[in-house]
Amino acid sequence: MAQYLEYGLAGRGAIVTGAGTGIGAACAVELAKAGAKVALFGRRTGPIESVAAECSQYTPGAIFVSVDVSDKDAVEKAVDLVKNTFGRIDVLINNAGIESPYQVGETPFDAFFDMEPDEYMQFYRVHALGHYLMMQAVIKYMKQAQFGRIVNVTSVTGVNAAYSSPAYTSSKAAAICQTKSFAKKYGKYNIIVNSIAPGMVNTPMKANSPPEEFAAVAEMSPLGRVAEPIDVARLAMFLSQEHLFVSGQNIIVDGGATV
Repeated sequence: MAQYLEYGLAGRGAIVTGAGTGIGAACAVELAKAGAKVALFGRRTGPIESVAAECSQYTPGAIFVSVDVSDKDAVEKAVDLVKNTFGRIDVLINNAGIESPYQVGETPFDAFFDMEPDEYMQFYRVHALGHYLMMQAVIKYMKQAQFGRIVNVTSVTGVNAAYSSPAYTSSKAAAICQTKSFAKKYGKYNIIVNSIAPGMVNTPMKANSPPEEFAAVAEMSPLGRVAEPIDVARLAMFLSQEHLFVSGQNIIVDGGATV
C-alpha cells in the first residue's frame, strides 16, 4: 500500500497476538499490505487461518500459531518458530485480550463484577503477563538485530478506570505502566515500545453490547462514532515504522471522547 511505503516494513518479520478477529486481524492485514512477513498468534486456529489467508494475498508466507500468551513455554516455542521461519522478528503487536463477563444487553457503564481470585487474575495473566512474556521472548532477537518495534494494545479504561470491572481496568493500567518500563530498559538497543489505549471498538468482543451503548459512546466522541478496528491498526502501523522517535508513550484512540 502506497501509504506505508515510507514505513520501512517490507520484508520485516512481525508477530500479532489475538490476530483472529477485530483489532488483531486488522493489524495483521495492514502489516501484510506493507510487505511484512506476518505471524498470527491466537488460541483458536479457525479465525486465524482465515486472516492468514487474507494476509497471504499481500505478502508471501503468512503463518498462524495456536498459542496461549500466558503460557511461558508455549510463547517461547511459538516465537522461536517464527524466528526460524522468517529469520528475523522486528515487530510485535501485543493485542491478545479478554473482555469482562457481560451478559447480553449489559453495558460497562455500571459494571463492577464480583469475581473469584482465579477469575480476577486471568485478566492479569492475559493483559499484563501475556505482554511481558511476549516481549521477553522477542527482545532477545531484537537486541541481536539492534532493532525492534513493540506496540501493546491496552485500553482507555486503564487510564481513567471509568467503565468495566476493576480486574479489567487495573490489568490494562498495569500493561500501560509495563510498556514504559520496557521502553526505558531497551531503548539503547533501538527497541521502541509504545502502547495504544482504544476506547470502545466495534469488534466481535462487543457482539453482546446493546445499541444504546454504541450510541452513548458515539455521543461522547467529537467525531460522533465508535472506533473500527482499522482506526487502531493504522496507529499501530505508525508506531511500527522504521524511522520513529516516539517511545514509552500511551496513545488514546477514542475519537476525542476523553478530551
